[in-house]
Amino acid sequence: MTDHPTPAVIPRQVPEGTVPLIAVEGDARDCGRQYAEIVMRDYPGYRRYFDINWQFRRSLPQVRKLFERRAPYMIDVLLGLTDAAGPPLSNATEPKPQTGCTSFGVSGRCTLDGQPISGQTKDTVLESAMLYVVLRMRINSGPTILTLAYPGEIVGYGFWSTGMSLFRNSLHSKADSPSGLTLEQWAPLALAGSSVDEAVELAREHGLAGAGNCLIADPDGQSLSIEFNAGGIGIVPARDGIATHANHPEAEPTAPYEHYADPVERKNSRYRMHGLWELLNAERGRLTPQRAMMALADHRHYPRGICRHLVGDRTDRCTTAAVVAEPTRGRLHVVRSQPCCNWPVTYTL
Repeated sequence: MTDHPTPAVIPRQVPEGTVPLIAVEGDARDCGRQYAEIVMRDYPGYRRYFDINWQFRRSLPQVRKLFERRAPYMIDVLLGLTDAAGPPLSNATEPKPQTGCTSFGVSGRCTLDGQPISGQTKDTVLESAMLYVVLRMRINSGPTILTLAYPGEIVGYGFWSTGMSLFRNSLHSKADSPSGLTLEQWAPLALAGSSVDEAVELAREHGLAGAGNCLIADPDGQSLSIEFNAGGIGIVPARDGIATHANHPEAEPTAPYEHYADPVERKNSRYRMHGLWELLNAERGRLTPQRAMMALADHRHYPRGICRHLVGDRTDRCTTAAVVAEPTRGRLHVVRSQPCCNWPVTYTL
């Protein structure tokens, strides 16, 4: 019998526990105000998303017209947030951290119950694990939002009662797109729609600023990734009903702008994207949310790979949350920290 080496043991990095729920409901402006008041009380000093939201007050007329046409209630939600939080306390803009993350979307024809499933891991600095909240916002005369989020964030990682879900990844690129809608502008407009095709059309018509990837899925089970960087908009379609993505660009316009300082991480991103597809595809026809969460706990490249643990002296990022969504059933399953180390908690619309 061949002896197998014992893998390095990485200690538990996040205490056991659950992500707290922030639940608000009412008129759109009241929802925004309630959310901001809870965040300011429970997370004092954490203003990153309040200051991003404030920018909406100075948005261009064409952006406001887009919201008036596609998601008018979001104008009042954002105004309610800034009513309570007030203007930025500093002119300095906090840079967005570059994270890891692996996302997926699966058509109902690949699942046991015929319903689409989507989700992702969150690979971030360790401190993020204790910041996450689940936001449930029930808007009168509007949709219900159910998403894993940072305090004060609206878009997050989850879905709306429209049946649209959105998960996203950093895109390691050497140059950003200099113009277009911001993610915070485009994402709610896409989630307010009814199909992936609408979301793609919106991105292509108006462009997306910066660099990143959004894996978006609709209630019919169609899913794909929308990449953006200096190359413009790139689409990575699902393969046989399964879409996956990590942190490198793959579409023809965006791939030439890939930039990874660390060759090991570059290779790992490819494993996470294509390895997750293989794990999900292996369960074709019998895939359930439980099996999807198990795929996110994959340890084939431990302590790297899909379920990521801190490696040696590196303390920059690990898996700090995992999310599996059932948008058509109104369920969001969330694990705080690595999915191998904690039980998921189910939140409902």
